[in-house]
Amino acid sequence: IIKTILSIENIMHGAYELNVPYRNNCFQVFGFDILIDSNLKPWVLEVNLSPSINTDSPLDAKIKGSLIADLFTLVISLKNKD
Repeated sequence: IIKTILSIENIMHGAYELNVPYRNNCFQVFGFDILIDSNLKPWVLEVNLSPSINTDSPLDAKIKGSLIADLFTLVISLKNKD
């Protein structure tokens, strides 16, 4: 996952420079689809630039709800550092 993000760093930085006038007002959530094989080895299948936040099941709602809560907690903690 780290190598994936590093591989697009220049592209994302360039896009932010062109389209986001204030860097503190923008963040991006990536969706990683990962397969875990029978040896418990993870394989990245794809990365979604705009992952779906729709929920189709109670488990889906719990996982994505926690993701959004953690995201807001992170944003607020970063804002309070300023």
